[in-house]
Amino acid sequence: MPKISVLMAAYNETDEQVNAALASIVAQTETDFELLLVLDNPTNEPLKALLTDWQARDERIKLLINPTNLGLAASLNKGLAAATAPYIARMDADDIAKPERFATQLTLMDAHDFDALSTNAQFIDEAGQVVGEHNWIPETPEGLAQLLPYGSNLIHPSMMLKRSVMTDLGGYRALPTAEDYDLWLRFLKTGHQIGATNQQLMQYRLRGNSMTQGDRFKVFLVTQYLQAAYRRDQYPDADTEATEIQAYLKAHGAMDKQKADRFSQRVINLSAGKKALQQKHVFKAIGLVMPALLDKDVRAYAQQSRQFNAVYAELRRRQ
Repeated sequence: MPKISVLMAAYNETDEQVNAALASIVAQTETDFELLLVLDNPTNEPLKALLTDWQARDERIKLLINPTNLGLAASLNKGLAAATAPYIARMDADDIAKPERFATQLTLMDAHDFDALSTNAQFIDEAGQVVGEHNWIPETPEGLAQLLPYGSNLIHPSMMLKRSVMTDLGGYRALPTAEDYDLWLRFLKTGHQIGATNQQLMQYRLRGNSMTQGDRFKVFLVTQYLQAAYRRDQYPDADTEATEIQAYLKAHGAMDKQKADRFSQRVINLSAGKKALQQKHVFKAIGLVMPALLDKDVRAYAQQSRQFNAVYAELRRRQ
């Protein structure tokens, strides 16, 4: 039995991105792993051929092909069901792991008895060039337990998790978005320990088409629902949650493209207004911020951000 089962889903990544991602896994200093590679786009014949070639080259790689496009949550759950190792390592098909990533995470997981562990990361662009770095992440379970009810800055594809906990929690839930955030809140609600290291053990690729205008509104609404669900005495089960989220999105007009586009633009204006105020362009800031805050959803978004930032700033101050 291997120490680690790596879960990776592929859909429309380029050959160069997939090759870089898989090469970084094969080059890990911790070699005792299996890589469960789920193809979620079975009609993508070039990608299928590439993944099949990698499977033939390394016996640790097992290719699982979905019959149709199932989505990320179902694809990861398919990999989870096939996993045999005590630890699960997440990885996206367009990111790059540093060679010592798995070894470092295993050491920290065992030393602190974490149930899940995020790393920090550099940001790379479509061409693989470093363009920035992720912000600081609280490292202790206590700090993350304070922050996560208000939002998450954990890096999902960098996570290592105990398979037993993932199985007990039923794996990922098929939500419209924010499946990872839902999982972290369920970890907390059941008393499981999430930790982090600020070592940059991976390179996280920023993709230009990662979020549409409508996605921004949907992410906000689902996040708002999940935070309210976490505050209940009991977190909803999967069926209840799915039903309630659909009703919540419908009630808030998530499918109204014009409303979603307006929300996204006003959030962008709000951010631009804050920047203008920092640069002492007062009238420009007022012109951007005041109209945005007339939207009740934008006001709720701003409050959500303020709460997260206040807790984050206090944790950072105390580190």
